[in-house]
This record gives sequence, structure tokens and C-alpha cells, in this order.
Amino acid sequence: MPEDDGSKKQASGEGYHLKESETMAGTAEFRDGAFAFITDGSVALRELGHYGAAPPIPNGESAITALTPGAGRKKIYGATSGKKSHLFYYDPSPAAEHVVDIGVLGEDAECWILAADANGVLHGIVNPGGRVFSYDPRGEFSVIWKYEVKPIEFPGVELGEDAACGVVEPESGKIYAVGRKSSALFEVDIRPKSVRRLAEIEGAGKSNAVVLGGHGNIFGSCRNGHVFRFAIASDSLEILDLQLPSPKGMEFLNHLDSAVCGEQGTIFAGTTLGTIFRLEPAALKVTGYGRPVSDHRIRALTLGKDGVVYGAAGSPGKNSHLFRWDPRTGEVKDLGLPMVHFPKNWVCYDISALATGPNGEIYIGESERISNLMIYYPPAKTAIE
Repeated sequence: MPEDDGSKKQASGEGYHLKESETMAGTAEFRDGAFAFITDGSVALRELGHYGAAPPIPNGESAITALTPGAGRKKIYGATSGKKSHLFYYDPSPAAEHVVDIGVLGEDAECWILAADANGVLHGIVNPGGRVFSYDPRGEFSVIWKYEVKPIEFPGVELGEDAACGVVEPESGKIYAVGRKSSALFEVDIRPKSVRRLAEIEGAGKSNAVVLGGHGNIFGSCRNGHVFRFAIASDSLEILDLQLPSPKGMEFLNHLDSAVCGEQGTIFAGTTLGTIFRLEPAALKVTGYGRPVSDHRIRALTLGKDGVVYGAAGSPGKNSHLFRWDPRTGEVKDLGLPMVHFPKNWVCYDISALATGPNGEIYIGESERISNLMIYYPPAKTAIE
């Protein structure tokens, strides 16, 4: 039977490939070759509140931009950004299993810096203005029908400008943060309510991360993608003869985007141009591993309990993919987009934060106008005798 002219025009037309993908959807071929969602492991979703117990964080205020495990990793704490910035926790215990809104951090605000000290006290900075806050969770509790939180403390300390990135030193509880405008490194101590300007580091304010690398050293990036090291004990700054992995000629656009430090002191990190790398501080060696996806940004990293690093890759407003990176073998695997069908059909397209839970589950901070806390469960390892 000869083809009609309409079929020929459709096959050669501009919208043909879209039509073809619609025809493929739901077929085995689509599942094998064009399915962008996580299939290796499983994904769950938790709304940011529990109707009848903890009021949900409103839309427009729910974009999760920071996540961190609490003391003993029993709870996951997070912060949102938007019309209001909220501090919250997720209690995974069977008696609760819900998100609780602790309180508001600011109006028209964003929070990217949040971590717990050795005593479990949370410290963070909220923009605009680099306003410092802390939260002592001791005494809070939640069950499925009731919860109690403690007050958020604002000690009256601020940077005087927006914070670009920062870390919390666990033993002292001090915050080391970089100013977005000045590119200065600050030391914030809430006990004496002091802010010290430690050093001005050209280009550091364009970074989205600094990291504690062991032995009291802070590592970050500065002008033209160079790595800096700041020794806390001696207040000394050194620009190292190391650069972030970058396409040739784009070094000036490359900045540290996210970083975590492993137990042996090795730093695993990602750049704003979308490359991942490891930094060995003792050997002063950088090893690049390329891009997990064909896009810029490595917006979050976390150390899994299965010996691998999990990350979120992809620019804001585009598709954020979860990936796994095994430092032992160098293997990098794009896991895909988080998607669930319960308690509602939902795809997480934008990820700004990750954290590892008590049982090795990976918490995913969605960061859109309507956002949820998602949980990725890596596949269980099986032994074949």
C-alpha cells in the first residue's frame, strides 16, 4: 500500500520527532532507551508538613536549599528559601514519620548554610545581610499526632553582606563564611557575638562552597579556579598551585560548587561548570572525573554509607539528575530524575541540597515554588554464594 502525501510530510516535518516520542511512550523501547527516571533503587516523597499535626510550609516558601543530619543522624534538618525562609526537621521514626516546621528565619530570604556542631546544635546563615542563627534541638520531640520545637536563636550577629558559602567547625561551633560581595573570609563566633574578617580572597565570593579538609584547614576556590587553603590555627592563607578541572580557556568561569570531606581527609567536590574531582590535601593533588551529565553545576554532594558519593547535577531551571560516584573504582553513574507515584505523582526536576540519613538513605531537597523532601534508597547489596 503506497504512502499518502500526509504521512511523508509528517515524517519530514518539524514536529515529527515529538510525535515519534509520544508513540514510543510506555513501550519497552521507550523504557530502555528514553526513560530518564531513577530505576536503580527506589524513591519516596514526604510533604513539608503533616496535616492535623504540623502545618505544611506554604508554596512559594518551600524550596529546600540546605539539608544536614542532626545529632546521631536521627533527624534530618533543613532550610527553605522564598517569600519566607523556614527551618524544619524530618523525623523518620515510626512514631512520627513527618516534617515539622520549626519556624521562620526571615522574609524574602534564602538559607544555603546549615550544619550541626559536635553537640548537635545547628548553626546557619540567612540572607540578605548574612544574618546568623542557631537552634538547639535538645528537648524537642514529635509523635504522629503532636510535636514540640525549641526557639530559633538570633544572637544579633551578621556579616553585613550576603554569605556566598560557609562551613561550621564542629568542635567550636564557629562558622567560616565567604562574603558574596567582598570575597572576604569571615569567622563568626556566636558566644562572644564576634565577627572577624580573616582574609580577602579574590574571586572566592563567586563560589558556592568551602570545605573543612581536616587538620584545621579550609579549602575553597578563588580567581581563575585556583584552590586556596586557610589554616585556622595560624590565620594564614595560601593560594595553592592547583586549579579546578576545567575546559581549556574557561578557568575564569569555574568555581567550587559543592564539596564533602571523606574519613581519610580526601575531598570530593564539584564545580560550577559541572565537573567532579577529588582533592588529596596531603599530596596536593587534584584528579578530575569529568561531567556526570551534559550540563553545568554540581549543586550538592553527600557521602553515602555504601562507600560512594552521591550528587545532584544540573543547572537551576533545568533537569537535576542524581548520580553516584564510586571513588574506589572511579565509576560515575547517572541515576536519573527522582520520580514517585505515591502519595502523589511527582517528578523532582530541581535539586539544591542532599544529606545522608541514619540507614544510608539519601535525602533530596527539591527547590521549586512547590517543593517536597524526597528520599532515595540505594539498592540493597546481595551476596551470591
